[in-house]
Order: sequence, then structure tokens, then C-alpha cells
Amino acid sequence: MHQTKKGNQWYLGMKARLGVDSRSKLIHAAVATPANVADGTVLPLLLHGNEIRVWGDQAYRGHRAVIRQHAPRARDFAHRR
Repeated sequence: MHQTKKGNQWYLGMKARLGVDSRSKLIHAAVATPANVADGTVLPLLLHGNEIRVWGDQAYRGHRAVIRQHAPRARDFAHRR
């Protein structure tokens, strides 16, 4: 866990990132990190290599090289501007 300050209030938090199969909706990977760790740094841990499509929000935009390296057959459907 990591503490952070917003205004005069302190928060202690974690984030859970999940790798989910888009067809069966089953979770195949789960990573818990402190709240200050960027989403893109844990992307290799969420990919198992057999993905056909990779979906993500803007936090995963620009990580096409990581997706190609860890899931070579996958198409990148991360949110664009």
C-alpha cells in the first residue's frame, strides 16, 4: 500500500488490475499494486501470450510495443484520443 495526500487529506490505497478473457469473462490474471504504480508497468503481467485482442483505457495507450512483445498475435484496442 502507498499513502498519498490530496489537499490536506491523506489516503492509503492499492489498485487491482485484472486480465479478463473477453469471451468467457473469466479472470486469468490479477495483480495488486500500491496506488502510485502506473498501469502500464504491470501490463506484461496481465498478458498470457494467447490473446487475440487487448482492450484498455487511456492508461494503456502507447504500449503497443509491450503488447507485441508479450502477445504477438494480439491487436491493440486501447482507447485512443
